[in-house]
Amino acid sequence: MHSETADDIKRHFDVVAEGLRSDMQGMGEALRSEIRAVDEKGDRKSDDLKRHFDVVGDGLRSDMQGMGEALRSEIRAVDEKGDRKSDDLKRHFDVVADGLRSEIHAVDEKGDRRFDDLKRHFDVVGESLRSDIRLVAEGVVSLDEKFTQEFVTVREEIREQIGEVKSLLRVSYDDLDRRVKPS
Repeated sequence: MHSETADDIKRHFDVVAEGLRSDMQGMGEALRSEIRAVDEKGDRKSDDLKRHFDVVGDGLRSDMQGMGEALRSEIRAVDEKGDRKSDDLKRHFDVVADGLRSEIHAVDEKGDRRFDDLKRHFDVVGESLRSDIRLVAEGVVSLDEKFTQEFVTVREEIREQIGEVKSLLRVSYDDLDRRVKPS
């Protein structure tokens, strides 16, 4: 009897296990179907957001190109007017950069951070903006190099003049020593 009970329990367990397997397969199919639906919805959302960021990116790129041209013009003016205007340009550039950072931050906050593809797409747009900013920065570096060369030239002229003054002083002191000290 003990053997029959153990066999009955095993059979009962097998029946229950088979029923659970069947239920799990059904649930698995239902969950897969739901996952596919959510994935398709996410894809549509991602595509919509990518299109939106493309439009925003194109607008920002256009704005940056316009700002880049304006900044290049200001850099040429700074070059002509000297060091005083260079400080004004730096302050203006900081204001423009802060505005751009604010705009980029606002656009980033609107995005759905869960979509990695969208982040990569925005990085491409950001790299394009960095390229425009690099052009402006190269203009500022060029201006700095011109000022550095001018300072080097002025220092050399001052050194030459100091050398001449020292020579004149030496001659004067030698003459004074001869007069004061009898030979």
